[in-house]
Amino acid sequence: MVSVNGPAEEDGTLAIQIGTQLSALERRVTEANTPGNLDGLLAYHVLNGAIPGFAWNVDPAAGSWMRENEGRLDPPALAVLGYGITHFPALASPAVVRRLREGLHRLGQRNPFPGDRLSFLYEPRLLLGICLAVMTARGDVPEFEGWLQDALTSPQYQPADRFQGLIQQHALALLADRPARITDVATMNEPVELATARWMIATSTGTLIDPDTDARVLQQRIIRALLHSDTERLAVPRAALLYRAASDVLYSSIDQLILSRSHLSRVLRRFEAAMLRWRWDRDELRHPIRWEISSEREVQDILWIILRSVFDDVKDEETLPKVGHSSYRADFGLPQLGILIEAKYAYKGADFKEIERQVMVDAVGYLNKTDLYKEIVVFIYDHSSSVERHDLTRQALMGVSGITDVVIVSRPGMLPAEIPRSARTPRKRASASPS
Repeated sequence: MVSVNGPAEEDGTLAIQIGTQLSALERRVTEANTPGNLDGLLAYHVLNGAIPGFAWNVDPAAGSWMRENEGRLDPPALAVLGYGITHFPALASPAVVRRLREGLHRLGQRNPFPGDRLSFLYEPRLLLGICLAVMTARGDVPEFEGWLQDALTSPQYQPADRFQGLIQQHALALLADRPARITDVATMNEPVELATARWMIATSTGTLIDPDTDARVLQQRIIRALLHSDTERLAVPRAALLYRAASDVLYSSIDQLILSRSHLSRVLRRFEAAMLRWRWDRDELRHPIRWEISSEREVQDILWIILRSVFDDVKDEETLPKVGHSSYRADFGLPQLGILIEAKYAYKGADFKEIERQVMVDAVGYLNKTDLYKEIVVFIYDHSSSVERHDLTRQALMGVSGITDVVIVSRPGMLPAEIPRSARTPRKRASASPS
């Protein structure tokens, strides 16, 4: 779950703060929402569809920009045409496309590093617009595409900060059709750096070194950055990137923002009711279908289907840090909720005592060396339907530090009480091997 320190999630304060900041960012974007406005075009390129109900008005052909800038072939004009033709195909008349190609050809004859460092290479909205122009004219001006790649990889190109460096990587990834590797996520603090990294991931121009850890860190830092940004002072391109990043994080994890351990417990407690449609055909059918639940393995398989249909981040057989000489592996992990789930199978009433012992031992190791997981939920499938033992086992396990819920369910009536002798030995699932 995207979390910020403090109890804000519980009383709605966090949602109000996020909404307020997003509204402020939207107002900043609105200021540049005029035909041919470079800030507005970059915002459209980043945000198109991300702001619900936003009425965009940046099409260069919608106002007087085309008429007032007829004949201009400098980098700002080429960038406007790059954004325009990419997002507004009606703009791409033969005359405009010829003009764009001519401008790119001329630009490719210049020194990309003038002495005053005012090169368009250092201006994100210009660089991205011209990259889009190259993509539009790809094949017609191959010499310019090579010129631009050479300039961006030249030792002379020295980004002023990490934001410029990320935009450089994004541009090169577009030209080479190969995502850049985004490093040092843990050291990113500036909102625009975090937002640009998230945007690159969303547009497939960037990949994380450690997708699980880095994505989680990135999500948390983006929301904190949103909450603490002075949105009224952000430049429009930066406001657009932060809005896109924050909305991506919120939409991709909206279920985790809503779901909690209480929801997990309710889902698991519906196990028995969901078994109404479990398949166990009568003997007289020609080809009877019978879904056995004869070991812990089958219970884990059912739980996977249940959990994966609700939680996007569920981890199957979550391997945990070693404690001393012992290795630990929980059946399932929900990292964004910080919860481990351990499944057990009771063949007979007497098994509950051994299950209690196993869980008590494992609980110590499960949470000992991990900062990611804070709670354990225990799920026990009782084949023997020894309901008189459930409460005592639940009370015993709920007294163990770290265990926050114990769900015990009984075998559905359509399954036979007798288990084939070959299935009575508990079987653990084999670890998935690389394909």
